[in-house]
Amino acid sequence: MRGTLPSQSIEKLIADGCVISSAAIKPEQIQPSSLDLTLSRRAFSMPGSLMPLAGERVTDLIERYSRYPIDLKEPGVLVRDNVYLILLAERFALPEGVGAYANNKSSTGRIDLQTRVLADGTPRYDKIPEGYSGELWLEVIPKSFDVKVRAGDSLNQTIFYADRSLLSGDEMRALYAQSPLLWQQGGKPVPMTDALYDGGEGEALLMTLDLDQPVAGYVSRKNFRPVDLARIGEHDANEYFEPIMRPKDGTLFLSQGAFYIFSTCEFVSVPPDYAVEMLPYDTSAGEFRAHYAGFFDPGFGYGAKGEVKGTPAVLEVRPYEDDLIVRHRQPVCKMAYEKLNERPSKLYGVGLQSNYAAQRGPRLSKFFRQ
Repeated sequence: MRGTLPSQSIEKLIADGCVISSAAIKPEQIQPSSLDLTLSRRAFSMPGSLMPLAGERVTDLIERYSRYPIDLKEPGVLVRDNVYLILLAERFALPEGVGAYANNKSSTGRIDLQTRVLADGTPRYDKIPEGYSGELWLEVIPKSFDVKVRAGDSLNQTIFYADRSLLSGDEMRALYAQSPLLWQQGGKPVPMTDALYDGGEGEALLMTLDLDQPVAGYVSRKNFRPVDLARIGEHDANEYFEPIMRPKDGTLFLSQGAFYIFSTCEFVSVPPDYAVEMLPYDTSAGEFRAHYAGFFDPGFGYGAKGEVKGTPAVLEVRPYEDDLIVRHRQPVCKMAYEKLNERPSKLYGVGLQSNYAAQRGPRLSKFFRQ
């Protein structure tokens, strides 16, 4: 069956030995249409970012280029702007026709912690080929803060698919007519005629920046204290982020290389039979990375039966090449919907511990006291 695999299919991959782990895979790792991946003990400091060529193993690169090994049996600090390769506890033996792609978890994206998966013989980040069998390594680059990690921590997630199917423009419009995908504050749907569509591979809904709220966003501060990924809700947000109050003229000046947290004006809804990937808008909208995590499970902003009228998306923004001026309602990202091959047995925010199901505004990571 075409499409992204739901939770029960991921459970079957695990039961069939297609996904195995050096540690037991915990039930909470299995999300409605994704699997949280975890760190093993084995890590290396690297002199820079790199990827394998065709036919080359990641361990070949480590033997040739690594600076020193790290044992994450005990908590270790990863220093900002340094590159690390960490073996993931999970390894794949995927069936023919089943592939996977990976990205940051939302919580790690919101602390500016960049992660990218490397697979043997695959010169692409975060892409695991169909039928892949072998180890998986995670390239980790802390960008704003030092981070403290240990074996068992989860920094990223993977989505499995059999012939991934992004919705076309006509399919998106049909779905929108059946269940609005974008909502306004106050619980009114954004009219389909007002929803913006952007061409490309499939079609996507465009979402815009919300600067018209009391706290419009946050910008990271320099801090020598690492963010400890085991301390959920314990860090003082004021030590790591400075709030950005609502600009009087709806305009903000973003500094090159700084890290910002914002949110969207629109509230997005993901019906149960679908998942969503948030993509950067495009380079003509400005040279900045609009997100790290970018994956929304079925049920996000929807609930069990559509009772939730959307949830704003949180954006992690970093101007790369130049300083940047952004304005209220500026398009910043696009939402690509994809079909699951069957309805998942669990939904985001419905009977699960979901940290961001009720988020409003530029919500910081779960590691901070709110």
